[in-house]
Amino acid sequence: MEEEKYIGYIKYEGELVDDGLMDARRQAKSLLAFDSALRYFITKQAPDFRNLDFEIPVRIRKGSWEALIPETVAGWVQAGLGVVATAYFTKAAQKMAEKDFADFGITDLFKTAIESIKWFARIGKHMGDVAIRQFKDVQFSDDRALVGIANAEGKILFVPKDILDLYVATNPRLLEDLAANVQAGRTLAIGSVKNGEIDEEIVGPNEKNIFCDDDEEIDDDVLFPELVHGDYVVLDGEVTRENKTSNSMGFKYNEHILTSYPETGSIVRYKPLLFLKCRLFGTVDRIDEKGRIGARRPKLYFSSLEPLEDDTGNEELFE
Repeated sequence: MEEEKYIGYIKYEGELVDDGLMDARRQAKSLLAFDSALRYFITKQAPDFRNLDFEIPVRIRKGSWEALIPETVAGWVQAGLGVVATAYFTKAAQKMAEKDFADFGITDLFKTAIESIKWFARIGKHMGDVAIRQFKDVQFSDDRALVGIANAEGKILFVPKDILDLYVATNPRLLEDLAANVQAGRTLAIGSVKNGEIDEEIVGPNEKNIFCDDDEEIDDDVLFPELVHGDYVVLDGEVTRENKTSNSMGFKYNEHILTSYPETGSIVRYKPLLFLKCRLFGTVDRIDEKGRIGARRPKLYFSSLEPLEDDTGNEELFE
């Protein structure tokens, strides 16, 4: 029996998924996030699909943890929608034909969607911040099909122009739920397959905070139960990251990173404190996603953040 072929995938790899297993909640979260990202880019190409509740087939394969989109995806979509799909797709195809995409079909929509997701990760890693939407001093390939964008180090990444246009218009949190499962021992790979050749982008623990602000691990135990909702606290720790999109910072306290927000103003003024030991003065927040007091991992809202060392690691001046 001939092995089924695929046009793209998401995959988690590492020692935590060597047996192909992953927590059920993590799997559900990842599949929903993949489904949502695919639908977003599909409807960007063919807006008429926005009104269709079509099915997206995914096959989970052991060896790592993989969700693969088969080449037969068009058959799945058409079979699930029947005559309705034909009517909508005919209209979409006519619009694409006007833009010289006459040979496009449902499979091509999925291929472009997967390419867009992969490039979203690639551009985000290159820039180090998915909130950046303006690029200065861009370069162009000879045929102007590729746009070269520079990061803070001056390195150039050439991106297909149509992909870059999609990226600029996309929500910066697109990959948040996919990246949330990345940790030491588990990386995320987003790949496309063309003519048997695989091109993938990998998001590791060091890049996780580019795409998401969620350092929270799925855990049945309450983290730091002594940090009670509403309490005023003074905590010593280390500032590990900043996220301009959510106006938050990561504060490493007793080997756990807590998401922390300034009570007023922007986090930009705290940028000089990145990677320094600091003392945080603030309030504990344990409101969960349903608006109840009971979140397992606390958040912090700080009124003041004071350094305990200088940028050379010298603590003597602060004693």
